[in-house]
Amino acid sequence: MSGPKISIYALTGRAREIVMGQIRCEHRAVACAERIKDILMELDSYSRDFEKQMGNVQLLMKRTSEGADQADRIQALQQKINNEIKSIRSELSGNMPGISVKYTVSEEMYSQKLSELKRLQRLKARAEKLMAESDSIIYQDKCNTSAIQSSIIKDLESSETVSEESRYMKRSDEGVIRKIQDSIMDDLNGVYSFEMPDENSDDEFRKRKSAIYDKILTIIKDEELSLSIINDAKNAVLMLERISSAGHLKNFDSVTVKPLLKKAENYKREQEEKKKGFAEKYAGYKALCTLAQENPKELDCSDSHIEFIDAEIQRIEQQLIRRREQEYIQESVDEVLSDMGYELIGSREVRKKSGKHFRNELYTFNEGTAVNVTFSSDGQISMELGGLAREDGIPSEEESKILTRDMESFCSEFSEFEKRMLAKGIVVGNRIALSPPTAEYAAIINMNDYDIDASVQVSEMKTAGKQRKQAKRKEMKIE
Repeated sequence: MSGPKISIYALTGRAREIVMGQIRCEHRAVACAERIKDILMELDSYSRDFEKQMGNVQLLMKRTSEGADQADRIQALQQKINNEIKSIRSELSGNMPGISVKYTVSEEMYSQKLSELKRLQRLKARAEKLMAESDSIIYQDKCNTSAIQSSIIKDLESSETVSEESRYMKRSDEGVIRKIQDSIMDDLNGVYSFEMPDENSDDEFRKRKSAIYDKILTIIKDEELSLSIINDAKNAVLMLERISSAGHLKNFDSVTVKPLLKKAENYKREQEEKKKGFAEKYAGYKALCTLAQENPKELDCSDSHIEFIDAEIQRIEQQLIRRREQEYIQESVDEVLSDMGYELIGSREVRKKSGKHFRNELYTFNEGTAVNVTFSSDGQISMELGGLAREDGIPSEEESKILTRDMESFCSEFSEFEKRMLAKGIVVGNRIALSPPTAEYAAIINMNDYDIDASVQVSEMKTAGKQRKQAKRKEMKIE
């Protein structure tokens, strides 16, 4: 082979922005679609919650005149969710994102990818809004159901006739309170004694104190809160126990209980936002792993795992972007050579012991000669001209002269090649070698080392006369 020209090509500034922008749009669109699927699956599971809620409401309606509005609201919400799920799923099916096999440096194509991503983001926002609305109403219905249950229990406590079902509800509620009281006692290690609000005190004072105790109890019972907040609530119970005046009780409610309830509410809201952000990041991480043919790790929502996902997303995305950039450059090389009249006649894949990977492609130049293009895994692209033969060998003096003349022709065509590459947004990032057309680089290419397309007629090196005739035809095609 002769006159090696070794370069590392890169995309120009705006061309890189366009191609990389398309790649990122597609990756994020895939992640967005996966997140929508997850939300729809979770919404599908809400049907069981609705059935359970309806069962509770129907039971309560038998015991009290309350609950009819709640039943209507649950049915309406269930119908709305089903309709929205169907609509979102249908729109997602018609706009499922994919990864392009080939990218084009085009502002129009980039805008199209952005539009596709924004469409999916709007669809995801619809799904998230529906999820938030469903969570809110289901939570409110649970609170309403719990309040009505408590009302029934209190009414039944003053009744002489108590059904077995009511006794069970009462025992269940008392059991929860007893467990919490026991937990408080264990934490206090016997330093304080726990007592419910004084039954012998003023009736109004006792009711207010009991109501405050119930509010603190909701914090202690909430397993989603942090241990720190629950401990603060337990300490608040001890403080409440020692209060004996209405003024002190009012001050305690304002200064201690209300801020504690606000703190618990903010904590749950922050955790919900954190879980939502984690779910979205995790969906993006899994989508990138699929594209990079890596197995995603099973992770839960924690600070360390969020940091891990952020680092992995950056690593995999850069890896994919670099890979796709190289693919675009290689595809452009093939297109430009084909447009210039070169014909691909064979190729081969080479993997060194070091793990480095090469791809060689043979393109016809003149009769009996070809250009060997080598793509390496580190981004280098080399082009060398050689004489074609069916065995290894050293070119004769006459063959060296022919190869030298073809090298000179190839040098002028190489300038045209890089001009056309620039039109595709590709420039030389680093020039490693640009060897002159001299006989010292003359060499023979053994075609048996390549996978040659059987449908292509390939000639070995022959006479100089035929060589000149073929060269003239080639130059006319380039013009």
